Amino acid sequence: MRICLATESPAPSGMGVHMLALAEALPDHDCVILAPSHTDLFCNARGRFAVKDLPSDADALALYLRQGGFDVVHLHAGIGWEGHTITRAAAAAGVPLIRTEHLPQLLTDADEQSDYAAAHQSVAATIAVSDAVAQSYAASGLTSQPLAVIRNGIVPPHCVAPGAARFERTASRPMLLNVGRLAAQKNQPLLIDAVMQLAAEGRGVDLVLVGDGPDRARIIAHIQRTRAEGHVRLMGQRADVAALMQQADLYVHASDFEGLPLVLLEAMAAGLPIVARSAPGVDEALDQNTAALVAGDDAASLARAIRAALDDPARCRARATRARDRQQRQFAAERMAAETAQLYSLHARKGPSVDQLRIGFIGAGGIACRHRDVLKTMEDVRIAAACDTDTERAHDFAAQVGAKVYADWQTMLSSGEVDAVFICVPPFAHGPIEDAVIAASLPFFVEKPVALSLGEAERIAAAADAHGLVTAVGYHWRWLDTLDDVRHAMGERRPRLVSGYWLDSTPPVAWWWRQEQSGGQMLEQATHIVDLARYLCGDVVSAYGLAEHSARASHPELDVATASIATLAFADGAIGNFAATCLLGWNHRVGLHLFGDGFAIELTDHNVMIDVGAGRPVTGNRSDPVWHQDRAFVDAARGGENRIRCTYRDAVETLRVMDAIGQSVASGQAVKISAPERALEQAA
Repeated sequence: MRICLATESPAPSGMGVHMLALAEALPDHDCVILAPSHTDLFCNARGRFAVKDLPSDADALALYLRQGGFDVVHLHAGIGWEGHTITRAAAAAGVPLIRTEHLPQLLTDADEQSDYAAAHQSVAATIAVSDAVAQSYAASGLTSQPLAVIRNGIVPPHCVAPGAARFERTASRPMLLNVGRLAAQKNQPLLIDAVMQLAAEGRGVDLVLVGDGPDRARIIAHIQRTRAEGHVRLMGQRADVAALMQQADLYVHASDFEGLPLVLLEAMAAGLPIVARSAPGVDEALDQNTAALVAGDDAASLARAIRAALDDPARCRARATRARDRQQRQFAAERMAAETAQLYSLHARKGPSVDQLRIGFIGAGGIACRHRDVLKTMEDVRIAAACDTDTERAHDFAAQVGAKVYADWQTMLSSGEVDAVFICVPPFAHGPIEDAVIAASLPFFVEKPVALSLGEAERIAAAADAHGLVTAVGYHWRWLDTLDDVRHAMGERRPRLVSGYWLDSTPPVAWWWRQEQSGGQMLEQATHIVDLARYLCGDVVSAYGLAEHSARASHPELDVATASIATLAFADGAIGNFAATCLLGWNHRVGLHLFGDGFAIELTDHNVMIDVGAGRPVTGNRSDPVWHQDRAFVDAARGGENRIRCTYRDAVETLRVMDAIGQSVASGQAVKISAPERALEQAA
């Protein structure tokens, strides 16, 4: 199943750890983490799972959930007022929502209770992480159905050497460790008071407090007021908690209440002896056989329990051993995930409300992102998968749409999870990818140029034709709506002189600088303009090209031509000149100019100027050509009307012209170009 693990919490802390453990223990499900991007949860999930920044706009959130192809949205809430926006968005998207309560019911405000009860009407099921949490909600009357109790489980940390912690302990003092948010619920001041009572008895210990939160200033003030500076260390957030647990003598816990505290489960897994106040949630993780549980809520009782634990290390070790066994038997992430997956299967959406075309992306660079952002607006499309040689870039790409990231395109194609493929890779990477996509009988969209080698492109075109596949190529200038204005202005007249320009700066990607990887500026960029000229003016029958290379200190590895020019002859007698340079530090001119009997037209991908002797009016492009181009491919791939304006076969003919220009530059002679019919015969 495809699961969205979501939270609105601005500080998920232990809840975030729970969500990551759940995602890790559900390897057979496709999990996406939806959370505010500033949280530790988002940062820790990135690179491991698909992640998505929680949209601030409710409509955008509903659209994301609708288009994400999710079977279940699993909402995690730390307190009752959290999560209502996600709940309503899931309802609007038609996706079942399961809510997990990580803390007891704490709402006292009548309006907040009313909001919770109203939002809960659209919740498919509610999970409580402990009996204590379930009982508190049952007593509140806010839920309309019993809560399913699925106790927390953890993925134990890997073995860590005791010296791995970036912490220098006081040699003569026992080290007491506490990890948690600095918040009233956690009651760190009670721990400080207990430590200072021990100090007054001549029993010095070091209390190490790990974490941060809204009560930091209050706790600092408490430390100063009790003169505990020499016994208490505030460590802030730490990434080496597992190593600190190996170094500590006791884990101490003083919370007033909990759901079912993950940090206690982690201490149990680490074999660290525990002294804890008895409290709701705590008592389900521990008992007197596995920890020293303190019934009172005073510092004296807590200090006595700590002293007794330190004075009887053998008993502490025995308890810690039993606690570790208890954690493994009862509080493992695998058990938690299995019980949660059962609940998913009961409530999952039985089928998408809209039959969606599942698209996989090979390549996740800039142009892929442009296609992604267009496709995610289409309700009948789901971007299901992505891969890139840059894994971090693939995860960033996938995070925006909740796609699954694959380590390589071979695995993605064999997964059975995609119905069509967008191939957005540099020119040198074409060939094996297309072969594999064709072998998988998948419709495919390729970014231009389709190859560096004309022979290879012809072979791929023949294979795609033999399989009867829908193909399209990213010559999006063919979809400019200003072309309608151009055709209207020309009427029955034909262009007789064509001028094309790509006068621009040097792209920053290093592969573009190398002739054997990009094919040079004429092939990699000006191909758009040549293709548009072919589209408007017809077949090209000959090409003559010139190029020069200027050494540049700013780009010492650049070996492509820094200025190029090509003269083309069209089958109907028109002539054209195309110029390109990458020597500028800015985009000076990119476009196509057409001249004929009574008209002069200057066309860019943003606007068109049409001069018919009555001024020089400029008309802007009125829609996104990439959207129209991608929409046509999606429709054809879904079996609908085929309105594709550039198939792979047609793109090969543009590559044939570019190849002839390259041959001419190399030979110094004009090169004749076979008519498409002749080229097809040669390819066959």
